[in-house]
Amino acid sequence: MSKGVYAALSGAIASERALDVTAQNLANSSSGGYQRIQPIFREVLERTAAGAAQKGPSPGSHFAAVAGTVIDTTVGVIRSTQRPLDVALPENAFIAVKTTKGERYTRAGALAVDSNGLVSAAGVPVLDDQDETIAVRPDATDLAVTRDGQIVAGTESIGRLKIVTFGSSSQLSPEGGTLYASSSASGNAQPAEANLQVGALEESNASPIDSMTELVKANRSFDAYQRAIDAFRDADRRIVTVPGV
Repeated sequence: MSKGVYAALSGAIASERALDVTAQNLANSSSGGYQRIQPIFREVLERTAAGAAQKGPSPGSHFAAVAGTVIDTTVGVIRSTQRPLDVALPENAFIAVKTTKGERYTRAGALAVDSNGLVSAAGVPVLDDQDETIAVRPDATDLAVTRDGQIVAGTESIGRLKIVTFGSSSQLSPEGGTLYASSSASGNAQPAEANLQVGALEESNASPIDSMTELVKANRSFDAYQRAIDAFRDADRRIVTVPGV
């Protein structure tokens, strides 16, 4: 079988991965605080047995592969809401939250009080600077957030949001929606200065128009690779069926 079919197959697999990532960006284009994901492609050279012992470039087949993904940390459009529990975070800063998988991070700043009386963001409880959840009394009124991250009920402080940053936040691991996990490449969470913009929310930085364009391009690339695979297979069939070839 021609090695070209494997090169085309690797391109189809890479395009399929790009489709998955772009579809996720499109699905979250209206999710506040979402940061779009970008696939990173690389070229793989398969060395021949004869060329493996040579120095420098050697003959072989070239394959496409997805080396991984990175997060676009560009801050999205900031929209004023005037709601006292809405906050927009500085660039590369995240709110720490408690999930069933452990501590995770989000830029979704639309805070709310859940059915258990806990302050939540992105649908899960937030953590304070002591790594505890923040509980609100049933009779608490005038809930708000201050610029330095304190949750207050009137004049009473009931906790301070745990705001963190990372050595390389673009290397955080997406966990669906607006939640991210730390990774060895991103480094561990480090305390960050809050300096929140209260009464405002950050919109998704994934443009639906750009995502649709990228979706069409990835789909066309996948179709092109599929046609190449079919062409190589047809050529192989002709070779084995033509006498004397």
